[in-house]
Amino acid sequence: MMLGFWLCLTAILLLGMSYFFFYQAKGILRIKQLMEIKSTYATRTTGPKRMVVGGSDVLYSFDTDRVGRETSMPTVNFGVNVGLGMGFLLDMAREQAESGDDIVLCLAYSLYHKPAYDVFAYEYYRMYDKRKLNRFTWKQQAYYLIGNVKLNMGYKQKQFDIAESGAYINVSGALLPDEKNKPLQFPAHFTKTEAVLALEAFCEECKRKNIRVRITYPSTLGFDIYHESAYLAELTAYLHENYEVIGEPKNYFVPKTAIFNSVYHVNSIGQQERTERFIEELTERK
Repeated sequence: MMLGFWLCLTAILLLGMSYFFFYQAKGILRIKQLMEIKSTYATRTTGPKRMVVGGSDVLYSFDTDRVGRETSMPTVNFGVNVGLGMGFLLDMAREQAESGDDIVLCLAYSLYHKPAYDVFAYEYYRMYDKRKLNRFTWKQQAYYLIGNVKLNMGYKQKQFDIAESGAYINVSGALLPDEKNKPLQFPAHFTKTEAVLALEAFCEECKRKNIRVRITYPSTLGFDIYHESAYLAELTAYLHENYEVIGEPKNYFVPKTAIFNSVYHVNSIGQQERTERFIEELTERK
């Protein structure tokens, strides 16, 4: 009995160590690929550039090739994955930003109240930069390790056309499953989380470096309950009081016909509408 227990425990430890040091998660490989496409485009630009930064909602929402053409400023779609966390996404923007640049942060609502470095940030650092794992407590590392193992088991790679500037394009159809057709869950009230403090520090840093930062809201499937949300009202008030803001949440609630496969993922209809509105907003706010 005891021998079997110790053999089982040893096998589990060996599997865990093998995963930690060697396993290449397909989802993170995809994130790395997307980041390289976007960074390559940003590096090739000359003069001031615009970066639209956020999670996968940005990836689907903004045709940045078109935005760049119609506003005469190279525009990079730095939408990646909300599961990386606010801190990771801001670090990514920080690495590419230069004096004179224009950053538009289009942040999914969960980024404000979730950890600054979230589940996929852990997995990214595990694969590419283990020194940064010290951002997590041992308890968090164990939690995220187990969480990523589960997520990797169910991961399915999606293939879309990617524009030169890093946006998904030609995403057709309305494939939202019934189990995802429900409102986002918000905290009861807005508070200054670690992620919000990271946002404040980032904006102060950009101000010192002559980098313009504006904040806008994500395109997402609209529900009536959002108009009654104290959290959304308090978040909106905080943002308008402290930052240069484009629009209000209600401006970007979209119908189901504009949604692809998630409440945050618009299809080509939603992308065209958001892109055209964004170009108008940029033109009005030069």
